[in-house]
Amino acid sequence: MSYQLSRRSLLKGAGVAMPLPYLNLMAKSQDSAAQKKRFVALFKPNGVHPPTWSINDGKEHDYQMSALMRPLQHHKKDLLILDNIGNKHQASHHGWNFLCGNLRPQEASVDQVIADKIGQDTSFRSLELTTEGVFTNQPDCSYISYDSKGRFIPRESDPQLVFDKLFRSPMSSASKRREMASILDGVRDNAAHLKRRVGKEDAQTLDEYYTIVRETEKKLALAAITSKSQIDTSKFKRPSTCSNLDEQVTSMLDIMALALWTDTTRVSTYMLGNDNSRLIFDFLGVDEQHHWLSHFFRNFSIGNVTKLNKINYWHMQKFAYFMDKLKSFKDGNDTLLDNTLIFYGSSMGHSDTHAGSRIPAVFGGGKNIVKTGRYVNHAQAQDPRGLHMALLKQYGVEKDTFQRYDKTMSGLADSNYEHFKTKQYPKYIKEENGIIKLQGNLRQSQNIDTPRLHLMKVDNAKSVKIEVAFKNFNSVNLAYYCTRDVYIEAKGKNENGHWMISEITKIEEVK
Repeated sequence: MSYQLSRRSLLKGAGVAMPLPYLNLMAKSQDSAAQKKRFVALFKPNGVHPPTWSINDGKEHDYQMSALMRPLQHHKKDLLILDNIGNKHQASHHGWNFLCGNLRPQEASVDQVIADKIGQDTSFRSLELTTEGVFTNQPDCSYISYDSKGRFIPRESDPQLVFDKLFRSPMSSASKRREMASILDGVRDNAAHLKRRVGKEDAQTLDEYYTIVRETEKKLALAAITSKSQIDTSKFKRPSTCSNLDEQVTSMLDIMALALWTDTTRVSTYMLGNDNSRLIFDFLGVDEQHHWLSHFFRNFSIGNVTKLNKINYWHMQKFAYFMDKLKSFKDGNDTLLDNTLIFYGSSMGHSDTHAGSRIPAVFGGGKNIVKTGRYVNHAQAQDPRGLHMALLKQYGVEKDTFQRYDKTMSGLADSNYEHFKTKQYPKYIKEENGIIKLQGNLRQSQNIDTPRLHLMKVDNAKSVKIEVAFKNFNSVNLAYYCTRDVYIEAKGKNENGHWMISEITKIEEVK
């Protein structure tokens, strides 16, 4: 039998017990933290501007990253970019869309199910963080994590308080734990003596009290075990007071990285803003609220679209920064990034229409959990809950259903799925009885200054432009059909082979 060492092994001497650093001999140990999978969810509020987000005409292993994804370019081999996630519904501002699907949750969100599987033997089973307070007019905008009864889980926003909770808690001090254990011993003995002398109702109250005592003892015992495997956290620098949002988010990402590295937690969610975030990014030179700018179709100006994209680009820079951070930490023979899957996404696609289709979904890191270095664009729209089912499977969670859905999406760890490709069919435009009929691939203009303009290339016309009023755009859910092959009936005009569509009366996907 080969010699093995546990990650929690101590080097013992005369009155001394010192934690060992990570050694190769520990690689085969079953309790090695280096073998542990981690999961992080980074929530991006208010959807996206599709022309600058979407990848067009990409293949699984041959694609060009979009303008908004450029901060992640140097991590391309560590990315799994998903497309065609979501369906035709209008998502609205419900944070639960991200980790639960498009129905009000009846059970735990996907992060909490994963935490039940991999987080029970850590000091913090899961960590829920945010940048904003609760939006009281619509609280569902403010949460993405839900417990087993479908109730939202509170989150924390102050990096200093989170740091103290994780690394300056009495649980992390051996002397404080011994003191607390001594107190609990006395409490337990006194409570047992008292229970023999009280009535039924008081005995029931004491039983509830005993449960709290036992849970505290378990936490003490767990803290004593996990602290042996952690780096000396007393040397970690407490974050200073943040002067702007950029510093706040950077500090929180740093703390999350330390929490994962020290195995203090293996599951964390972080909201970069509430689902309808009203944050103002003055440090980027943006003075308008993020939510107002996200309605770029209705509140159109080139300046507004530019500012919105500045915010979205900054979100991607923070994502890239976090990946850089995790990659800098050694985790056994790998990096921490290799064993941590970061799920970056939103609850909606097209931010102005709140479209539930083509929802941003990117996995960063986790090469030991999913198959990275790919762009997976399913031919058929995938229910987000199917993605959640697939995600749970990668963490060893076998469930028949998730949030009342029973299908598992393919493509996270293999290429056994149907990749989207443009169909071969007649592409035309014609007018019959006052109705314009056209068929082809629908595209949104790639020019940042024309977000209302859509295009279609057909065989029998010089150009086809589609520019409709917002009410019509939203009623037919035009955002859902972008980059898809469609048949349209419409109203408009033709000038020497140049068609301009001003109203759509019917739209359907070409099958």
